[in-house]
Amino acid sequence: MWARVLRLLGIVVVSAFLGYLLAGNGLGVGTPLSSSVRSPFLVSNLSIQPAEVRPNEPVTVTVSVANTHHTWGIYSLVLKINGVKEAEGQANVDAGSSQDVSFSVTREDPGRYRVFINGLSGSFHVVTPTY
Repeated sequence: MWARVLRLLGIVVVSAFLGYLLAGNGLGVGTPLSSSVRSPFLVSNLSIQPAEVRPNEPVTVTVSVANTHHTWGIYSLVLKINGVKEAEGQANVDAGSSQDVSFSVTREDPGRYRVFINGLSGSFHVVTPTY
């Protein structure tokens, strides 16, 4: 069906490219894109260091992104602190390998901060300074 629609629009090159993309991602042409399609990327090993800091001291948030597919790919990451988007990043991962991606964050106000990044979660604590 895609080929017919694209031919009617006179876009034969796009049809071939679309077929290549779908086949390259393990999808057959005509396979519906749905939540049942698994990503070839696995995000793991959330590390939040240090877990306790003073106000305005940096905290490093790191995850590993593994590419289980047979081709190179780019995976987008979104870091949220207390549910609010803090930063975005990308992992450019070769086939069958993994890459660590790190973010540095600081907070001024004392308290516990929840970290969310692509399905993983953890926290860090900003302590009240003692003088």
